[in-house]
Amino acid sequence: IEWCAKRNIVSVPGCQTPTELVSAYRAGAPLQKLFPGVAGGPAWVKAVSSALPFLSINPTSGVTLDNAGEYLKNGAASVGLVAPLFDPVAIANEDWDQIAKNAEKVMANVREAGPYVRK
Repeated sequence: IEWCAKRNIVSVPGCQTPTELVSAYRAGAPLQKLFPGVAGGPAWVKAVSSALPFLSINPTSGVTLDNAGEYLKNGAASVGLVAPLFDPVAIANEDWDQIAKNAEKVMANVREAGPYVRK
């Protein structure tokens, strides 16, 4: 993380605990990946981001098309989701319309959270 920060290279380390999130921040990570995000859910993100508002938490794994906005409303700086958005069956079937519908659904949920305000 420090090597990347010194060279202006973005590093997003995976963290599971508040201690790991703070350590990543102190080492120079501008964004801290919470993995797995499902472990504590949006309420955990709210508790940690309220106590440690300088963090930029990015939950992944457990973020869905339906709950992405809840993570953002509860203090996440951003979210990461791949499989829910790019459903493997839809990809295998080249069902790009389904991928587009998934994107529209998650974007509608994210828009409800409003823009992220840096702390």
